[in-house]
Amino acid sequence: MTPTPDQAFPAIHPLLQALSQVQTAFLQGQPPPRLFEPLLAVMMEQAGSEFGFIAEVVRGPEGRPVLQPLALANLAWTPGMHEPSPGEAPHGVKSTALQSLSDAVLMTGQPVVSNHRLAEEPRSGGPKEPHPLRAFLGLPIRAGEELVGMVGLANRPGGYDTTFAPLLQPVLATCGTLLVGLRSEHRRHRAEEELRRSEAGFRTFLDQAPDAILIHREGLVVFANPSASALLGLAGVAELVGQPVAECAMPGHEEALTQPSPSRSSRELRLRHRQGRLAVGEVVTVPLVFQGAPALACIVRDISERRQVQERLVTTERLASLGTLTAGMAHEINNPLAYILSNLNYVNEELQTLIEEGEFHSGERAKDLLEALGETLSGSRRVRDIVRDLKLFARNAPDQHGLVNLPALLDSCVNMAWGDIKHRARVVKDYAPVPPLYGNESRLAQVFLHLLLNAVQALPPQGGDSAEIRLSTRHEEGLLMVSIHDTGAGIPEEDLERLFDPFFTTKPPRQGTGLGLSTCNRIVTELGGHITVESHPGRGSTFRVFLPTNARPTRTELQERPDPPVPRAATRAEVPQSDAEQIQGNAS
Repeated sequence: MTPTPDQAFPAIHPLLQALSQVQTAFLQGQPPPRLFEPLLAVMMEQAGSEFGFIAEVVRGPEGRPVLQPLALANLAWTPGMHEPSPGEAPHGVKSTALQSLSDAVLMTGQPVVSNHRLAEEPRSGGPKEPHPLRAFLGLPIRAGEELVGMVGLANRPGGYDTTFAPLLQPVLATCGTLLVGLRSEHRRHRAEEELRRSEAGFRTFLDQAPDAILIHREGLVVFANPSASALLGLAGVAELVGQPVAECAMPGHEEALTQPSPSRSSRELRLRHRQGRLAVGEVVTVPLVFQGAPALACIVRDISERRQVQERLVTTERLASLGTLTAGMAHEINNPLAYILSNLNYVNEELQTLIEEGEFHSGERAKDLLEALGETLSGSRRVRDIVRDLKLFARNAPDQHGLVNLPALLDSCVNMAWGDIKHRARVVKDYAPVPPLYGNESRLAQVFLHLLLNAVQALPPQGGDSAEIRLSTRHEEGLLMVSIHDTGAGIPEEDLERLFDPFFTTKPPRQGTGLGLSTCNRIVTELGGHITVESHPGRGSTFRVFLPTNARPTRTELQERPDPPVPRAATRAEVPQSDAEQIQGNAS
């Protein structure tokens, strides 16, 4: 039955007022109760109801429809009303009849009208029904074909009939629109929150990524992670943002950053490091949308250390080949040199005998001849010593241990490095008496020769009166100490802690591998010793090698090993006349 004008017109004004109020509240983002309570009040007033509710239909864990209250009037909502199904609510008001009628609306999707007293008698000892149902009107709220909510009105004097549904239809439509809008807003807020979490997680991923990441648009960096600033030697990402991305690469390598990678394959490039260090990377450049606009992302993996290792491995292989070649050459030179020295000694002895017996003229020409022969002998003996020292250094016998005479070994190292030393410094030897050391002579020669060459390289190329390299030996408290001191430029204090780290070097690029001191430290450590360094910029450096003397060879090893060479001083037979003047000190 359609409502008459007398019934409809009085309801229009409060209804329009409620709809206007709800629209304003929705635009202000008010919570659901502030939206639906005015609408519920209008419907209860128009229908003359005692109590009522507006609820949203949601889906439970098993997909069943569940009522979620949005507005209540004179009604205490119970847990049982959330899920309208048979059973008792554990707490609160029990209203089985209301629950059953609401369930009928949910199941059928149609209006439900009941004008019979439906209140149940309480069980023995149970609470009295607080809302006895004398009449009930249940109206579905739809959005299109979907059931999105429900309105329940109860206890109108005289009951309900079908005329109320058309009368309340504008309110039901508004409720449906509000529910759809609220769900849309909820989905939007949830999507925005998920997007914020995703962006936060993505930003954390970018910031924590070990690879350098640069994102640029129109040639300018718009994002950089800390790994990128570290790879380029910068203090922070703020120094990168806003800068031309091409300036991050060395000349000729800019395209790897500014153009997308073909087939997403990596390309190698050299980067511009602020401190001038070697910085090599493998980069993949891909297009993407960043902050809502097209951009290019460069993912750069730092391969500087790997490239240095590769170069040093090549250098090591060359040095190994050179060592093998040196040993072979020394062997080949040693054979003819042996009979050259033998014949020269024979000629020298025979001439001396002939002069003494008067069978050879002892005039000026004879004197010149003897001097020339003596110089030839001296040069040949130096060649012999150089060959012997080369064989010592090139020997590849890491497990061959024996008694080592440290002063003699230091003299051999001086002889091998003499070509570099003689133009830069004088050598001062301060050899205190020390017992023979049981160790690997070839390995120890590698250590002392490297420290000696480092001392030479620390001195100015032109030398000078104050340029000096001092070699010392001491024996104290069960330790043998070898000290190599130079008066060179010294080492900066901040580099001392890293001096023995692999691949660390203070030398200019391509003039040092950074493996020498770490190798020396490893060799000495394997022998049970240690190395210390003391340095003062502008005053020079002192490296001290400490080696234990408690290790002794077995009797079998002593029988198998030859006697150690007798310590010898650097003489004019070992170095040229002009060089011998630069070697001073005690070589006992």
